[in-house]
This record gives sequence, structure tokens and C-alpha cells, in this order.
Amino acid sequence: MESFFVETRRGRTYVQTQGTGVPLVFIHGALLHSGLWTRQVETFSDLFKCVAYDLRGHGRSGASDLKRYTISTFAEDLAEMLEALELRRPILCGLSMGGMIAQSFAAKYPERVRALVLCGTGVSTCHYLTDKILNQAIGLVTPTATLFGVPEFRRFTHLVNQCFGDHSWVAQTEKSVDFVGDAVGMVSPPEVVKIVTALRKFDSSPLYRPKIPALILNGESDSPFILRHAKILQQAYPGTDYRIIPKAGHLSNLDNPETFDLMLLEFLSELASTRTREFAVITWLVSTLAKGRSLMKSFTSRKEIAMVESVERP
Repeated sequence: MESFFVETRRGRTYVQTQGTGVPLVFIHGALLHSGLWTRQVETFSDLFKCVAYDLRGHGRSGASDLKRYTISTFAEDLAEMLEALELRRPILCGLSMGGMIAQSFAAKYPERVRALVLCGTGVSTCHYLTDKILNQAIGLVTPTATLFGVPEFRRFTHLVNQCFGDHSWVAQTEKSVDFVGDAVGMVSPPEVVKIVTALRKFDSSPLYRPKIPALILNGESDSPFILRHAKILQQAYPGTDYRIIPKAGHLSNLDNPETFDLMLLEFLSELASTRTREFAVITWLVSTLAKGRSLMKSFTSRKEIAMVESVERP
């Protein structure tokens, strides 16, 4: 796997890439980093050009000078990075906030997206009344990140989540729990506030929904707040394939990577098969039209000869 920094006019982004072919870009969730996708990058690099990167304010990309973030901020960062890497029409696979970024990017640049894979994500953080209540509660504890540090912020958010149910939905395995702890520890308190605020203010209701292939994945033990958004996403992207991953929570690709990879592979295989069929149809049409023009030309020539012969007859 190759790791490097990409410099764009919007800042510096840490990128990991492996493989060749159609780009498959992985987008991690809030307060995490590209290491979330290490297994998937290695697994799918035999078939695709896999790319995972650290979002602004996260991981090795680090903090930025922007005073506030929005999901659109991250979507524009993605656009710049893809341009710098000369990646055309990628398949975007985003988890949680990464799925929100993928939705925003596809809405603004529909012609630049081949397909969407939306994992453990939603259409808004305030779609339902209970969403709004949880959103406001998280908003109240967010300043604790700068006042008392990130560990206290995490403790307060766990307490808030417990008021609405079991907070263990985030990670179901020891590996997932350890990854979250290490990743969040790489984010500075001011960046936590900007990132969480961007997440809280996301609302995709007015977004344009391009007619592109999409797969929606949820861990069966994910938060009920997130699970109920799956039906809305299916309506937003007609023809969407929806799958539930057993023995997995919010970080389904870490909790149950074997099943996650299998479901993703099935979707990508069907996508490739569909594209192959479309290409075959297009090739057939072009060939048929070409033959048609040839026959028409031949028919026209014979008709012209007959006309000339009739004129020359005494």
C-alpha cells in the first residue's frame, strides 16, 4: 500500500492507495481515519484502484485553519483530491459521516460518480423528533471537548447515548473499540467541535439524488436512530440494494469484515455485470446502425443507378 500527502488549494490530505482499475474510494466517519478501511483496501485492490484518505481535521491530515466545517466542506475537499489524483468517476463507499459526504458529492457532481455504497449513514441528523432531541443533547456536550479534553467529551457523549439506549452500537468487537479510541485520540479538541458541529447540521433533504447504482449497508446492532434512515435512503435512490450485516454494529466493516466484504463484492460484481451488458448493448446498436447506414447507402446507390438507367433509355 502506498501512502502520501496530496496538496491542493484546499489543504493537505493524507492518502493511502493500492491497486489499479476503476477507482473505489473509501470515506471514513467522524473522528476516525483512513485506517478504518485497511482490510477493504487490501482485499479489493486486486480488482480496483482503492483509495482511502484522512478527512480534514482527522488523522494524519490534521487540523486546518477553517473556523467551521460543513459536510459540503468535506465534499469539496473530496472533489479537489480526486482531481489532483486524476481519478475519474469513482465508486464512493462512505461510512456514517463518510456516507453523508458521498451523498453531498453525488448531489453536486452526479456525472463524476459511478456508484454509491452508504454504510451506517442517514439523510439527516434531525429528520425525526427524537433525532432533533439527541442532536441538541450532543450539541450541549460538544463544548466539553475544548473545556475538558476529548476523553471527557467521549464520556459525556456515552452518557447521552445511554439516555437513548445502549451506546455499544458504535462498536461490537474489541478491535473496533480499540480503533475508535486510537482514532479519536488523534483529533484535537477544537477540531472535534468543528467536526461534530458539521455532523449535527447535516440535512440532505434538499439534495439532488442522481439515478446511479447504490448499496445501503447497516450492521444489525447499529443505533435505531440510524437504522430507520435506511428506508428513506432506499426511497431517495430508487432501485437501491439494501443489506443487513449480522453480528455488527455501526462499524460493520470492522465488526464483521468477512460478511461486509462479501456483500460489497456482490454489489460490485453486479455493477460490473450491468456495465458489461450496457456496453454490449451499445456495441450492438453501433454495429447495427453502421450496418444500417451501409445498407442504406447500398440501397440508395442502386436506386440512383436505376433512375439514371431509366432516364437514358430512349
